[in-house]
Parts: sequence; C-alpha cells; structure tokens
Amino acid sequence: MIPKQLAAIAPHSERSLKRQSSWKLALLAGFVTQLLLILFVTTIGLQQLNVAAKNLNEVVDVHMRKQNLTKTMEIAARQRTIIMFMLSKTEDPFERDELLMRFNQRGSEFVSARLQLMELPLNENEQQLIAQQRHLIAYAQPIQEQVIDLISADFNQKAIDLVLRKSLPAQNDVMAVLAKLDAETQRMAFTASREANRELERARYWMYWLSGAALLMGLFVAAIVLRYTNRVSHEREQLATHDTLTCLPNRMMFMDRLEQSIIRAKRNQTLVGIMFIDIDRFKRVNDTLGHAHGDQLICAVAQRLREVVRADDTVARLGGDEFVVVISDVVSPNPILQVVEKMLLAVSQPYRLDGREIFSSCSIGVSIFPDDGITSGDLLKHADTAMYHAKNSGRNRFQLYNAAMNAMAEERLQLETDLHHAMERDEFVFHYQPQLNLETGHLHGVEALIRWRHPDKGLLYPKAFLGMLEETSEIINVGHHLLMTACQQTVEWHAAGYPDLIVAINVSGREFWDDNLVSSVCDALAKSGLPAHSLQLELTEGIFMEDIDKAEDRILALKAVGITVAIDDFGTGYSSLAHLRRFPLDVLKIDRYFVQEIHLAPANEALVNSILALCKGLSLGTVAEGIENRAQLDSLRKLGCQIMQGHLISPPVPADKIAALLSRDWKSEFDFPRHSPQASGV
Repeated sequence: MIPKQLAAIAPHSERSLKRQSSWKLALLAGFVTQLLLILFVTTIGLQQLNVAAKNLNEVVDVHMRKQNLTKTMEIAARQRTIIMFMLSKTEDPFERDELLMRFNQRGSEFVSARLQLMELPLNENEQQLIAQQRHLIAYAQPIQEQVIDLISADFNQKAIDLVLRKSLPAQNDVMAVLAKLDAETQRMAFTASREANRELERARYWMYWLSGAALLMGLFVAAIVLRYTNRVSHEREQLATHDTLTCLPNRMMFMDRLEQSIIRAKRNQTLVGIMFIDIDRFKRVNDTLGHAHGDQLICAVAQRLREVVRADDTVARLGGDEFVVVISDVVSPNPILQVVEKMLLAVSQPYRLDGREIFSSCSIGVSIFPDDGITSGDLLKHADTAMYHAKNSGRNRFQLYNAAMNAMAEERLQLETDLHHAMERDEFVFHYQPQLNLETGHLHGVEALIRWRHPDKGLLYPKAFLGMLEETSEIINVGHHLLMTACQQTVEWHAAGYPDLIVAINVSGREFWDDNLVSSVCDALAKSGLPAHSLQLELTEGIFMEDIDKAEDRILALKAVGITVAIDDFGTGYSSLAHLRRFPLDVLKIDRYFVQEIHLAPANEALVNSILALCKGLSLGTVAEGIENRAQLDSLRKLGCQIMQGHLISPPVPADKIAALLSRDWKSEFDFPRHSPQASGV
C-alpha cells in the first residue's frame, strides 16, 4: 500500500509551481494591459488627429474656397455696377467696347464662381442666400441689359436715369445678399477651425491621460518583477537542483553531495556506499496503465526509499525510473548492505494506484568508496554496471560491483558501437534451418535465423546482439532488409526446382507493432516475386499479450496479404486456449522444452499428444522444434507430428548449403515406411 504521505510528497514543488504560475499570470496581465493601453493611446491619438486633420482640411479646402468664391462673386458684381455706370458716361466708341468686354468678363467670373460654390457642401443658410441671390439676379439682369441697349443707341441720359433709378438699387440688393453669404461662410470657417482645435485638445487630453495610465501600469509591473525576483531566483535554484516530480535531489545536487561525502570519508577514514536503483519492468506500468500511474509509482518508490535511509543520507532521482542513494560515514560494508536489503523489501511491497493494486520490485547495484573507485564519476558508473548485472540476473536483487563487470560493460559498449555500423557494412545474414516433412521425405520449408558476421568476433548468434538491436529502431531496418533477402533467396530455390518450399521468418515485438509491417511484407513480396503463401511469419506468444485487440487486427491484415502466421515456442509463454482460438493462426510450433525428454517422460508425451489433438481440432499445422536425436523423432512420428526441425536433420546453415539438403531423400535416410501413421499435415 502507498503511505498516506504520498498525497503530499511534493507540496513544496506544487506550491512553487502555483506561485510561479500566479506571478507569471500577473506579469502577463500587466504587460498585456500596458500594451493595450499603448495601443489604445495610439488608436485614440490617431483617431483624434485624423478628425482634427479632417476638420482642418474642411476649413482649408471647403470653407476657405467658399470664402474666396463669395469674394469673387461680390467683387465681380461690384465691378459690373461700376463698369455699367462708366458706360453711361463715355462717348468714345473704343472705350465703350473695352468697358463692355470687361462688363461681360466680370459677368462670366460671377457665374463661374457661383457654379463652383454650388458644388461645395452648403448649409441651409447658405443655400437660402444663394437661392435669394439667384432670384435678385433674375430681376436685375434684364434691367442691366436694358441699360446696355440704351447706351448702344446713344441714349446715355436715359441709361443714366435707368441706372440710378433701378439698376443700382437692384444691384445693391444683390450685394447685400452676397455680403450675408460672405459673412455666413466666414462664420462656418471659424466654427470648423474652433472644432478642429477642440478635437486637438481632446486628443491631447486622452493621450496625456492614457500615457499616464500606461506609465502607472508599467510601474506596477516593475514592482511585481522586483517583488518576485528573489522568489524566482530561489525557485529557479530549486528547479536546478531538485527533481520536479519527487522533490528529491537531481543529478547535479547528487554529484555535489557525493563529492562532499567522499571528502569527509577521506578525512575520517570511513566508507561511502553508492546504490544505483532501477525499477523492474517500469515500462510495462507506463505502457499498460499510462504515464500518470507511472508517475504515481515513481513518487511512491521515492517516498519509500526516503523512509528507509537516515536523515543525513542522500536519495536522488537521476531521471525516468532510476534512483541513486549515498550512505555516508560508515566503517564497514554491513550497514550499507542492511540498507540495500531494506530497500528491496520496501520497494517490493504492493502499491495501490487509483484503486488498482500492483506489485513492483527493483534491481540495485552497489559500489563502495574507496574499494570500487575514488572519484564520484567512477563510483556512479560502477554502481550502474552492478545494477545492470543484477537486472540481468533475474531482477529484485542487488549486486556488488567487481572489476570483471567493468570489462564486461566495456565489451558490451563496444558491441553496441559495432552494432550501429553492422547494417551499413552488410554484416547481418540469414542462416536457414530445414523443416522436414516426414510423410513426403522432402523439406517442407526453412526457418531463416539471423546471424551477425562480426569482423573481429566471427559469427555471432542472436542471443549476443538481438536484445541490443531491439532496444533501438534499427531492428526495423534490419528486419526489412533481411525479409527482402530471404524472399529473394526463396525465389531462387523455387527456380532451382523446389517451388513448394516455404520460408519462415521470426518477427520481433518491435517489428510486429511497427505501423509499416504490412507494407514492408507487401514490398518484399512484390520486389522479389515470391508467392505470398510461400512466406510464413513466426511470432512469440508475448507479442500478442501487449494489446490483444490490436494484435488480432494486425494478424488479419497480414493474412489478407496471403502469407501464413505461426506462433513460436508454444506452451512456454502466456497463451490460453481462448487466445489461441481467437487469433487467426496457421501453424503452431511445439517448443523444444516439451520435445527434449518426450521419449523419457510420459508426461511430456501426454502434453505433446494433447497439443497435436488441439491443433487438429483447430485445423492448425504443427512443427516440432529441437529434434536432437532419433528417439525424439520416432516418438513424435508415432504421435502423428509431421513436420520436424532440429539438429538431427540439420543445424542452421548458410543459403548455399541448403541446395544439398533439398536434394537428399530423407525418407530413405531415416528408413521410414511410405505412409506415416496418424499423419497430421500442415
């Protein structure tokens, strides 16, 4: 059970994160508000300036033009009156013609100015005055024309009388209206100018006010920054030296404390124990229950480790599911080993995560200063190496470091380095182990088994490198390349006269769950020309258990291509009859564990007989693996097993040696009768 303290395992971290969130939001809000104020100031200022500019433009472009046009009309009307009077006084015909031309010209100027004025925006008063002026001109113009006619007929005295009696009063009425129009245009220009000034003052007021508000907001934001600067520094230091999930010291602080412990140990002639701890099968918890449950488990383990050690000791989290512990100031290894045993016991107790009970364990590697190293880096590396050996030895245990481990670790590291270059150097090959059909006496198929032609170590078997290859995505590329190679090789055997031969290829978990598996199979079949029914993929039982529904869909997709699917090492994994019935399999391979003593142990014979009966009922083919001697072969043959595979027939051999095995008459070689009893075909 997880202790109740788990709920509060990282209160400081949570409060720290909340405080950070609060002041970050405050700062963000302040900056956003300040930015909005600046934008608002700019917008209001530009808007007010635009209004002021518009008003000024109206004053200049409209009202000033209206004043100029009104003045033009007024001057033209006055000059026409003067010219008309002068016409009545002169007797010189040339001077009269010139005055008459000027009279008409001033009339044209008056009409042009009035037309331009009417095109401009006019208020109601201006429109009324222009209408009144037009009415008065309609009255005065015939009188002026009559005066001109009298002057042209040399009736000057009558023209003078008419001018004085009618023309001048009518023209004065026009001039009075024009004066009112001029006064109205001046009034409108003054009003527009005053409004423009008011808009400028308003814009200036808003800009001053909003700028002040933005300044105050800036001061407020600065105050927040200053207030939380120290807190930020403290929290940043906390984040830099502690793990955010568990609040345990992180790698940086752990290395510092380890250095201090080593210094004290040198001074006091004491020992320092370093424990490298890794949670067993933690990935399965993450993948099955989700990362949230994985984090809960990490916190629970951290709490239990912290409770086991002394207050002066250091428990740190390096990352993932890896912890390290430093036990300082001890005079013998016994206290260190006692703590290790307590840790194994504490971690192995059941956990309850969101109502679900789970079990976990850990593997611990131990190095001791000064026996296993004198520097912090060496001690940590040696503890890590010892932990790796503890995990490989069965998990839920501890391992003390010894020098031989370092050589093994270096060898593994070198092997991992060589593995990265093996693909580009074309060092991976297939060896093929025949599968013999006892009924026909011919090879039914071959199983392709991967080998690594290491440039220095020679031919390596999968046990030496396959686990490392599966830890990276390289297994996908290697698998696709070898799949293509096996298909092409089988096509060559078909062309050599063995068209019924099939090739079986093992597929790892990473390859099976890769989204491109089906397309890779289709690509290999298409490029090689191998018939789909000649390809068989072998899967282990553990692959299915990761996601049963998804595994069923993936197998159905492979079956749709036309290939066959076999389950390898049946009976040694997690399969149940329900799962066996559910998956659309074609072949079941009986593991060598059941075959090994079949001729000696009746229980094994009964188990194999049951498996064969089960396969017959489910219409599954069978292949017995690990046939090492004739007694095993005879026992299986009597039980009705038809397809055999093992060293008795042939160990895995290179492709160029399969041709000789294909041409052998195996029935005669094993001295079998023509018809095998209880034969069960694939």
